Amino acid sequence: GSSLGVRVVNGRAEVPEALVAAFSYDDRVLLERHVSGRELAVSVLGAEPLPIVEAIPREGDFFNFEARYEIGRTDYVCPAELVASDADRVQEIATRTYETLGCSGFARVDLILGDSDPEVLEVNAIPGLTDTSLLPMAAEAAGLSFEQLVERIVALALERPANEATLPA
Repeated sequence: GSSLGVRVVNGRAEVPEALVAAFSYDDRVLLERHVSGRELAVSVLGAEPLPIVEAIPREGDFFNFEARYEIGRTDYVCPAELVASDADRVQEIATRTYETLGCSGFARVDLILGDSDPEVLEVNAIPGLTDTSLLPMAAEAAGLSFEQLVERIVALALERPANEATLPA
C-alpha cells in the first residue's frame, strides 16, 4: 500500500507503459508476479500475532498508495472475516515469517490470501504507529489501547539483551 509506481498489467503489451511509469520514481524497478486475493496484514507483538486486518479498496482497485492514504478509498475490517482455518494459517505463516527473519519486538507481515496458501508480500520491521495505521488497529481489536501498545513495545525493547540491540559492524 505504501509503494509508489505500482502497476498491475494484464498482458505483455501493458508492460512497457508500466515500466515507464515505474522509472519515473527511481532508476531501478522491480517486476513481480501478480498475486490475486484478499489483502491481509498480521501485526506481531512479542512473537504473538494480533487480530488480522483486511484492507478492502472501495473502487475495486488493488491496495495501492492512493487506496492506502486517500481517506475513504479503502475499508478496513479487523478482525478480518475469515473462516477459522484460514485465519489460523495466515497467523501461523505471519508468525513463522517474523521468526525466520529474526524480527523482535513488533512487526507487521502483509499477505495475500488467494485460492491456495497465503503468500507473504512483505514484512514491515517498523510499521506505522499513527491513528490510521494497521498495527494500532489490530492492537485495539486485541483490547490494547494505543498507550498500552506503546508501553508494550517499549517493554519488549527493554527486555532485549544489550548485544541484540546493536547492529553488526
